[in-house]
Amino acid sequence: MLAQPLQNVRILDVCAYLAGPFAVTLLAHLGAEIVKVESIQRLDYLRLMGGYPQPDGYEWSPAFNAANLNKYGITLNLNHPRGIEIFKQLVALSDVVTENFSPRVMDNWGLSYDQLKEINPSIIMLSMPGFGRTGPWRNYVTFGPNVEMLAGIPTISGYPDGPPLMNGYTADPFASMAGATAVMVALQYRHRTAKGQHIDMSQIEATTSFMGEYIIGYSINRKLRPRKGNRHSYMAPQGVYPCKGEDEWVAITVSSEEKWLSFCGALGNPSWTREARFSNAQSRQDNHDELDSLIELWTSQRDKYEATRILQEAHIAAAPVLNCSELVVDPHMQQRGFFKEITHPATGIHRYPGFPVRFSETPLKTPGPAPTLGQHNEYVFKTLLKMTDKEIDKLTEEQIIGVKPQGWPYSEEPEQQDDSGTKLFIADGGAGITKAVSEK
Repeated sequence: MLAQPLQNVRILDVCAYLAGPFAVTLLAHLGAEIVKVESIQRLDYLRLMGGYPQPDGYEWSPAFNAANLNKYGITLNLNHPRGIEIFKQLVALSDVVTENFSPRVMDNWGLSYDQLKEINPSIIMLSMPGFGRTGPWRNYVTFGPNVEMLAGIPTISGYPDGPPLMNGYTADPFASMAGATAVMVALQYRHRTAKGQHIDMSQIEATTSFMGEYIIGYSINRKLRPRKGNRHSYMAPQGVYPCKGEDEWVAITVSSEEKWLSFCGALGNPSWTREARFSNAQSRQDNHDELDSLIELWTSQRDKYEATRILQEAHIAAAPVLNCSELVVDPHMQQRGFFKEITHPATGIHRYPGFPVRFSETPLKTPGPAPTLGQHNEYVFKTLLKMTDKEIDKLTEEQIIGVKPQGWPYSEEPEQQDDSGTKLFIADGGAGITKAVSEK
């Protein structure tokens, strides 16, 4: 049987939220064994994003369950000396440690790279704080939205007459890809030299690297590129046009004069296509608003798939805008097998996005669900660390490990009600950060 790319690589994952955990999940798809560390005192906050009003709501977060596939999950209180001791025992058995805290956190726990390499000289440590481990902002805490702001992405997103638009969490997957790639490089280096190393990866820099075109453009001509909405610098028409139905759209780009003639033919050569104001790309750019209104007269009479078919048959770049319900049943994605049905112990069977790369000679790991809280405590502590049942029971009694959040359960009764009548369910997750909101 062929080996998976990262088979026999063990990663001790202390990451939380999205950027770090998803970076490690990418490595899990490649066959690495991941041991994700949380604590019953402070869950990975991504578990609390969803607002599901049930006693085990922390197991139902779509964000957490998507970002932590194929991992073993344990709980371990790293604010307790015994927790630190056990963590160090796991470091000795691991190849990689990953974390995305601000730099002071691991240092305060006594788990810096210098301290970990004393335990395991070949250990690789990925640190991915928002601003990196050096510089005046090194200790500032970041999240996807403010990383995105500081990387400048909203300045190029939006309409010409409108404000910058936040994409939301663009920065997280950028940082995830950079983090996963960095670990692969470090593993390759260790394969050649038998030496580990510390990876200092700045999420701000990972995100800003995708702004290269705009930064270089400014450095050349000292002009900031204006926001263009859905339009292109020189191709016209380009945009997203409404189709028959509610919130249904088709994306269209006409890239040349030859394509313009084909586009006109696909629309039936209406008289307006022969007007001087649309005679070349520049004039179409100058009159783009009027052109869009006329194109919408055609697209709005057809559903998005019909409009796409007609335009593609004329060799025009066009595609329907798909929502999530349409993505999972899209024939192309189905044939490629991108979405995988995965059974989660709490939420049941659902489709999850898979790994976007296929290798001709190298198999990927069969997708497995995100772990429930402390699900694999017994495997890790008993099988890997050879602890006795008595030792494990003692850790549970001292709340160093566990399978239920400290300070739970979820309140079944609404404790508050907002002005609109929406019931607000409040739960104490132990760290004062757990909130969940029901639907009306």
